[in-house]
Amino acid sequence: MDMKFFSNFSKYEKIILLIISSIYFNNLFIDIMNVDAAQYASISQEMLRNHSYLQVMDLQYDYLDKPPLLFWISSLSMGVFGVCNFAYKLGAFLMLLLSLYSIFRFTSIYYSQQIAKNSVLIFGTCQAFFLMTNDVRTDGILTSSVITGIWLLTEYLLNNKIKYLVFAAIFTAFAMMAKGPIGIIAVLMPVGLQLLYKKDWKKVFSFSWFFYLLIVGLLLIPMSYGLYTQFDLHPEKITNGVPHQSGLYFYYWLQSFGRITGENVWDNGLPWHFFIGTISWDFFPWILFLYFGLFFQIKKLINKTLPEISTLSGFLLLFVLLSMSRYKLPHYVFVTLPFASIICATYLDTLNSKQWKNWNKVYFVFGFIVLALLVIYQTLFFTDLNFILIVLVLLQLLLLIGMKKLGLHGASKMVGYVIVLNLFLSFVFYPKLLTFQADSMAGRWFYENKSNEMVYLVDEKSHAFNFYSKNPENKSVALIDIGSIKNTCWLYTKEANLKQIASKFELIEKKKFENYPITRLKLPFLLQQKREQTLEYYYLVKIKPRT
Repeated sequence: MDMKFFSNFSKYEKIILLIISSIYFNNLFIDIMNVDAAQYASISQEMLRNHSYLQVMDLQYDYLDKPPLLFWISSLSMGVFGVCNFAYKLGAFLMLLLSLYSIFRFTSIYYSQQIAKNSVLIFGTCQAFFLMTNDVRTDGILTSSVITGIWLLTEYLLNNKIKYLVFAAIFTAFAMMAKGPIGIIAVLMPVGLQLLYKKDWKKVFSFSWFFYLLIVGLLLIPMSYGLYTQFDLHPEKITNGVPHQSGLYFYYWLQSFGRITGENVWDNGLPWHFFIGTISWDFFPWILFLYFGLFFQIKKLINKTLPEISTLSGFLLLFVLLSMSRYKLPHYVFVTLPFASIICATYLDTLNSKQWKNWNKVYFVFGFIVLALLVIYQTLFFTDLNFILIVLVLLQLLLLIGMKKLGLHGASKMVGYVIVLNLFLSFVFYPKLLTFQADSMAGRWFYENKSNEMVYLVDEKSHAFNFYSKNPENKSVALIDIGSIKNTCWLYTKEANLKQIASKFELIEKKKFENYPITRLKLPFLLQQKREQTLEYYYLVKIKPRT
């Protein structure tokens, strides 16, 4: 990354970047969440253990779902730093940092430096960005690859330097190896529409596109070869319950486009407007600016005064395309947020002092809500005295009282409250919440205390347990079959199974772990007085056959 990038920011803006970077960095050490991230971490560990980089395995079974780029990056990192939270998350984190630089460079092509800086601050402080550095899935790599690919293609089309085209092709391939064919659509659609918008027919029909696609195709060969040899050459395999599953067909069509056509059986029944609701949190605190920004961008488009259409089309058309999918999850929309950030930044640049005063009143309410959340957490949710939380409460009060005196402008004026919120989430809330993920806590305890002994998981498999016990080959056993165990070993099991286990074995040692599905939080769990009723318990028990 060009170090001159930082010289563009003011002293206050650099302080903001430093603080949010500390939050990102701390997120690298927070435990990995069930279900998706834990599965991807476990697959990466298994890939490192088996050195099977083209044929992806999950708990020793064929895996056919997400493309392998995240697994490749994470397993490489684990080979250097060991199997740990930091190693799993590092690659995606570095890609996300690159996305901030790419947004700045892309926005600077069409807009002022202030708009470019605000775009960086907005994207870097929206809730989705903080979440992508913590709950690492494929979306962070996809998002970064897409905005970087668009910037590089735009640079090539303006400056005709071949290095930009080559690197644009590389990041387009990365986008495809992160999430599938949606990657190349997300890159080419905004750039192509920009050329049509400017009626630049010479570049639309340029031979350089064949060179670009050739590089993308060459980079996809290793992944495609792995899919072919793992699945297409073995029609006898039953994968995900489907016989004769073609890996190439699944990846290049069924997994992405099949969700729109209905060929893919995955359908969680969510309505077309699902993302309109989820983006309110994903893009907090900038969501209201986005609505106004979209209105002004569309108005400029109608009046033919819009300087470029890549941003507006990148957001709206991708948003519509994702909304057409029959299977939706909140993080799918993250790839649209770099465009949303630019839309917000261009709107902020139009505000006069009177309008800023009105927006300051709105964001004062946001700040008060954050303060109320911190107080409620300490008094009703987790009442153990937390000094970090006390400091954050005092800091938030200071911001609410003294924000006018700081002399900040643009996006930097609004980020104080969201910084306090995410300092709270990263240093207080998530570390506490993840102590209720029993699989992680049990796996870590077993590795630290009993790593040389044998353990069986009763009636289940657990990616988190395998990752934290640093053993991707932990075995499972059905409860009805535990009588076949003839040696002293450990069992990891639900509380409901303890009575039956105790009837067949002598229990030598027992360790208890609290569990709650932390990705589906509900108020009874959060409330200190009612939490006990919502918990289930898992145990590590050491058994010895009765003589």
